Amino acid sequence: MRNILFVVACLPALAFGLAVRPCANNAPIPQDVRVVGCTVEPCVIPIGGMVDMDCDFVSPRASQTARATLDIFLGDFRVPYDLPADQTNACNFFEAGSCPVTAGEFINYHLSTPAAAPFAGITVDLQLQLTDDNDQPLFCFRSSAQIVAV
Repeated sequence: MRNILFVVACLPALAFGLAVRPCANNAPIPQDVRVVGCTVEPCVIPIGGMVDMDCDFVSPRASQTARATLDIFLGDFRVPYDLPADQTNACNFFEAGSCPVTAGEFINYHLSTPAAAPFAGITVDLQLQLTDDNDQPLFCFRSSAQIVAV
């Protein structure tokens, strides 16, 4: 009986991802964001480690392409960082769905990228956004991460 209660108690942790915050541009947020090793903000990320996440969303409109950007903020200051060039074409990282994207299509986007930061011991805001052909957001969200030394 205790094992059944333990499994029932763990189900919400398995079914729900990270609670994320909307971006200032009022873009749709994903239905679910799952980050490996993180269930609450701030996610603890070792400097030089990998950020591995899945985002489930329903496309608000059709688009031939999808472009990914990841911005890092320390307060209001944008830390100079860009996703590696091969990761900006989000279509290459759709686990479910494909480009061209259709309106109402369910998409699972998978991002696995190195945690590059100039120094450890800080908490930053991460903003991940996918945009369409017209540079309009398909989704955008913010979450916080604590960068720690290895």
